[in-house]
Amino acid sequence: GMTVDTEAFRELMEAQKQRARKAREALGDLAWSGIDLGLDNTPTEFTGYTQNEDAGRILAIVVGEEIQSYIREGQDGILVLDKTPFYAEMGGQIADRGTITMGDNRFVVLDVQKDKGGKYLHHGHMEAGELCVDWTVDAKIDVERRTAIRRAHSATHLLQAALTEVLGEHCHQAGSLVEPDRLRFDFTHFSAMTREELKKVSRLVSTMILEGDDVETMELPIEEAKKLGATALFGEKYGDVVRVVKMGDRSIEFCGGTHLDNTAKVGLFHIEAEYSVASGVRRIEAITGREVLNQMDRMESTIAEVADKLKANPADLLRKAESSMQEIRSLRQTIENMKDKVFAGEADRYLFAAKDIRGLKVVTVSNSQMEPGDLRKMGDFIKDRYPNAVAVLAAAQDGKATLLAVCGKNAVARGIRAGDLIKKVTSVCGGSGGGKPDSAMGGCKDVLKLDDALAVVDDFVAEKAKD
Repeated sequence: GMTVDTEAFRELMEAQKQRARKAREALGDLAWSGIDLGLDNTPTEFTGYTQNEDAGRILAIVVGEEIQSYIREGQDGILVLDKTPFYAEMGGQIADRGTITMGDNRFVVLDVQKDKGGKYLHHGHMEAGELCVDWTVDAKIDVERRTAIRRAHSATHLLQAALTEVLGEHCHQAGSLVEPDRLRFDFTHFSAMTREELKKVSRLVSTMILEGDDVETMELPIEEAKKLGATALFGEKYGDVVRVVKMGDRSIEFCGGTHLDNTAKVGLFHIEAEYSVASGVRRIEAITGREVLNQMDRMESTIAEVADKLKANPADLLRKAESSMQEIRSLRQTIENMKDKVFAGEADRYLFAAKDIRGLKVVTVSNSQMEPGDLRKMGDFIKDRYPNAVAVLAAAQDGKATLLAVCGKNAVARGIRAGDLIKKVTSVCGGSGGGKPDSAMGGCKDVLKLDDALAVVDDFVAEKAKD
C-alpha cells in the first residue's frame, strides 16, 4: 500500500543535477576528479607495470554527466574500476587506449585520467552491448601503442642524460610530453644548441641504445633514492616511497611512467627540432622506433623522386645539384645581361618619344609586363644616361600598380624632386609613396585611375621646374 511522490522525486533529482553541474564548472578541466562518486577512498590498483590485461570490477559509471548504474551501446561515458592495467595520463606520458569487455559487451577506452583520490577514470565509448556497476570485466590495453609509448619514454630519460653530459649539469627537465614513438622534452639552457651539440647529443643517445643496458625499476625510500643520485623533477611533490628508473650507469630518475626492459628496444632515435619556448628554456622534439622508420621511408621516396627528376643516380645527387645550381646562376646572369640591353633600347625609345617641357624630357609609361625590380633597373638607366630626364614608370598587375619616379641630376638641380612627384601622382589613384630626390616608389590601389595619375606629371614638371 506504499505510494511514491514522483513529482517531489523529480524536483529533488533536478536540484541534485544542478548542484553537480555547478561543482563541475567550479572544477573546470578537472571535471569528475573532485566529485563524490559515492566510493570509498581506496585508490584504483594499477597493474599496468607488469600486466597488459587484467580483470577488474566496475565501481561507478558516468553517462551524460550523471552517475548511472549502467552504460548502453552508443553512449559515451566514464568507467571507474577497482583494478586496471590502463596507465592514466601523468608526468608527461599520455594515457593508454584499449578495451573493457565482458563477453560481447565492448567499451572502447580513448583516455584515462586519475582523480585526486587515486581513482582511474576510463573515458570512452560503448561500442556494443552494455556494462553495469559491479560487473567484473576484462580490461585490455593496446599493447602495440603502449610499446611505442615505452620507446619514447625510455628515450626521454636517455636524452636527459645525454643533454647533461654534453651541455652541463645546469640542464634540468622543465616539462615533457611522451606519445607513441614521439617525444617533446623541455630543459633549462641559456642559448640555442649548435648543430655540433645536437649531433653529439643524438650520437650519445644512439650509443646508449646500442649498449643495450637493462632498465631497472625500484621502489625506495626517498632519501635512499637521493643517495643513489636519482634525479627528481624540480617542483614535483614526492611521497616517502618513490619509484626509481635506472638505465645503465648514465640515467637514474624518479619516474612513475612505463618503460622498456632494455634500452636496445628503443631501436632508432632522431632529433627533429630544437627551439626556444621561454627565456632560458629550450625544447627538443624527437622520434623513435617506427616513426623513424616511417621518416626514413619518406626520405628515401623523396630522394628517389628528386634523382628521377634530375636524371641522376641517388649517389650523384649532390654533384648533380651543384652542377644544376651553377647552370641556373649562369642562365640568370645571361638573362640579366639581356634585360640590360632590352632596357637600354626601350629607354632610348621612351626618350625619343618624350615630351619637352621647359627643356626637360618628360616620360610616362605603363607596362604590365614589368616587375618592380625591372622598374628600378629601367629607372636607373634613364636617370643615369639622361641628366635632363623626368620619368614616371608604372607596372600594373592583379588590380594594383607599382610606380617609380626618377629624375636626372639636371632635373633635380632645377627643382624637380622624385619624392614630391610620386606623392602627387599616387594621390590621384588612391595610393601613396616617397623616396629620394632622384628616385622614389609608390603604389596605386585604383588601377582604373592610373592614366589620370600619369597625366598630372606634365603639369607638375611645368609648375616646379626652375629656369
